[in-house]
Amino acid sequence: MNKIRFGWLSIIACIIFIIPISQVDAADHLDERIYYILVDRFVNGNNDNDLPINIEDPEAYHGGDIAGVIDTLAEIKEKGFTAINLSPIMASESYHGFDTLDHQAINQHFGTVEELRELVEQAHEHDLKIILDFVISQVSPAHPFASQEQAEGLFNQQVSNLELTSDSNDYIIEAAQFWINEAGVDGFHLYVNETTNSQVVEQFQDTISDNAFVIAEGIENVGITMNQAFQQDAVNMLKQPSQSLAPLFEEGSTIAANKVNYMDSVLTNRFTFETASEGYHPVTRWKLATTLLYTLPGSSLLYQGVEVPMDNGEAEPDHRMAELNKEDEEITKHIEKLSRIREVSPALTSGEFELVDQVGAMTVFKRETADETMYVAINNDTKTQVAMLEGINSDMQLTGLLEDDIVREQEDGTHRIVLDRETSNIFIVEENTGFNWFFITMMIAIFGGFIAFVIAFNSRVKKHQTK
Repeated sequence: MNKIRFGWLSIIACIIFIIPISQVDAADHLDERIYYILVDRFVNGNNDNDLPINIEDPEAYHGGDIAGVIDTLAEIKEKGFTAINLSPIMASESYHGFDTLDHQAINQHFGTVEELRELVEQAHEHDLKIILDFVISQVSPAHPFASQEQAEGLFNQQVSNLELTSDSNDYIIEAAQFWINEAGVDGFHLYVNETTNSQVVEQFQDTISDNAFVIAEGIENVGITMNQAFQQDAVNMLKQPSQSLAPLFEEGSTIAANKVNYMDSVLTNRFTFETASEGYHPVTRWKLATTLLYTLPGSSLLYQGVEVPMDNGEAEPDHRMAELNKEDEEITKHIEKLSRIREVSPALTSGEFELVDQVGAMTVFKRETADETMYVAINNDTKTQVAMLEGINSDMQLTGLLEDDIVREQEDGTHRIVLDRETSNIFIVEENTGFNWFFITMMIAIFGGFIAFVIAFNSRVKKHQTK
């Protein structure tokens, strides 16, 4: 009987919109749906810090700031995200912030420490965590701990390496503690490179682990890390149909609970560009990609503009202003639905992972705990495919959660999952009732979420009108 409780868990999803969930303590793994924001290219919420801006110059500041992030918290939460990752907001010489001048000061273009504190406080009210980009892989040549040698940085600017000494190590730790103490941030996205001693990263993590978590980029096997190998392979497999996803899960796979999986970022080409370059519809491709991201072990990260989906048409990172007024409803609703499923599913958050079938370019894998079993089917083929699953009790059904579908045992003892080309679905194993309780309760959740969003939006409008 315990497997049919998912219908009741879906009802609990309605309550999620009203009752905040307590914060998760820093740990060796995360289960977060992270929304990455390039602050200067997001939303301009405060014209007083436009010092100046020039939206015609791609290398100039365009006006996005912390106040703009505050203004969009309700919308970000409504899409089902649990954390926001801000691009570097420390004092720097560029809009993107990857050439830090001072790790213990805020860039005046983005606001003040007081505004950052307000962002964190309001984010916590929405049950959202705030993660700060923290770059030590490169710094401005004018940084007090910059090396004498200069090189081309991540975005073609001249930068220096950070001289790692006992003094600079202490400085970096003090800077992290400053942002925790002054603003209450929840985590750091730490950028390192091949010249960074892994012991520095370990010291950084150990020192602040009681108060914040750390996601490392540019280094492997040190706590929680960005899954760069997955990103490269997944993009190549999903940017067009007919590619099997099975190699992602073979021996030596990078899939793990301590990884953050993603399709694109502030450092990479847009996934939309990659798939459009192959001549395929990006909305269809993104729906498959997000199904994969939201059902794997570990956390997921989506870069601002995925909901459009944005594409700068270039084989280079997209640093344009976010086109949030062009949201694609099909992608947005798909992401929202995935978020709600993950929110109430122990199997997807902490279950064991097993690849169970591969038919053509259709992949089926299982996520399972002692009390719940989920099957995830992703058909990246150019035609309809059928997977015949064995070992499922005859009195159990597979209930589709993304698309309304019920799969019962066939005469040969198998349960057959049928998916149209370039589609995906998530199935829960439950007693054969003939009803799809998920869709019934999901409609209640969507209706309740819409009401909560309208109330929050009206409250924010009234707040601005009284200022």
